[in-house]
Amino acid sequence: MSKQLKSLYIREWGKIHLIKEDKDFKDYTNIDNIYINSKSWEQLSKFANSDKKDNRFLRLHNKNTLKVQNFVGVITTPDGTQIEILPKIEDKASSESAGKSRKILAKMLRIVNNLDFIETTKASLQIQNKPIPEILIGWFLSCIDIIVKKGIRKDYIRVARHEKFLKGQLQLQKQVNEPPHHQHLFHIEYDILSPNRAENRLIHSALVQISKWSRDNHNQSLAKHLIMLFDEVPLSKNYLSDFAKWSTSRDMNYYQSALPWLKLILNQQSPFTLKGKYAGISFLIPMEKLFEKYVAKILASKLNNKYTLTEQKPQKALAYSNKKAVFNMRPDIVVSHKNREDIRLVLDTKWKLIDGKSPTPIYGKDNNHTIKQSDMYQLFAYGKKYKVKRVILIYPSWSKFNKKLFYKFDDNLSLAVIPFPLNPAPHK
Repeated sequence: MSKQLKSLYIREWGKIHLIKEDKDFKDYTNIDNIYINSKSWEQLSKFANSDKKDNRFLRLHNKNTLKVQNFVGVITTPDGTQIEILPKIEDKASSESAGKSRKILAKMLRIVNNLDFIETTKASLQIQNKPIPEILIGWFLSCIDIIVKKGIRKDYIRVARHEKFLKGQLQLQKQVNEPPHHQHLFHIEYDILSPNRAENRLIHSALVQISKWSRDNHNQSLAKHLIMLFDEVPLSKNYLSDFAKWSTSRDMNYYQSALPWLKLILNQQSPFTLKGKYAGISFLIPMEKLFEKYVAKILASKLNNKYTLTEQKPQKALAYSNKKAVFNMRPDIVVSHKNREDIRLVLDTKWKLIDGKSPTPIYGKDNNHTIKQSDMYQLFAYGKKYKVKRVILIYPSWSKFNKKLFYKFDDNLSLAVIPFPLNPAPHK
């Protein structure tokens, strides 16, 4: 009998504690502190002690405590413990913190991944009460539901049959070797129109996997319904081979939105995936990168068509050594005139809750709205190397930072520090 999935949630920089006693975790758990058993702890502590920097989404805080870093997503340990890691969008935790964080994370993931098929309906209001895995599963199922409504693609495949009626191509060699008492049967090959193609095999396999992971009644019901519609399609026997056969032809355009979901579900493409009998969906995203892409998507949608936005391009060298460029600079976002290499703005994003309401800085003091001096150096270098008049530093907006801050480097270069709303108007 399989173990019941235990769902926990925590936000960035929260602490995961080892608890040995068999107690009700809910009595101890809040959004900044969760308690897990020794089996889950053993798995997670391996990542905290790993030599690979990419695995350091956790740090060992003390002997019995792990500290989450600035990653968000989901981790499912082999014993069935599922941990949501949510973004930290406010300083102090409240009873509504998890719901707000989950809703904002879901919106950021939707916009960054171009999930345009997701409508803002009453159902979306329930997002804050659902775990992130169930939200993602719901999105995947919605994606497949749209594909089904547009039509499950079929293709002609060659089949070999031994039948009473002659059709298609007779296989003479096999027929000649047929014993006399079977001469009334024909060895034939012919083409049939079938849904048995790589894309549908992968979808069917993913639906079966999702039906095992989900604990949500609506998701389970929709998954079972979709599995029935793919009943004629066999499960994929080789994911790698079927992904290689994935068609990008024009008549398969409406299938393309499913591809990243299938890779996540079937390949578990995450460096942090934990394998095991009870392992479910696992993925982690650096919050710094997610925020950067989120800002870029929102700004690009609002940009005048005379301008173009690029991410981490063009690159420029900070210095040269023996005439070779060294220390390449890659600002997060660059806005240029569309028809020329005329760079107008350089923008950099930082995922940090700065204090825009702290007192005005005094010369010689370190109180500069909690903005790092190294970030100021970085923006100054961008401004000089890219030869722009203004550079922009973007932080998430929150209760203590909701108004722009302005700085002047010199007569030719200024800096605007801008609060970026995490819950803007619906993306179109």
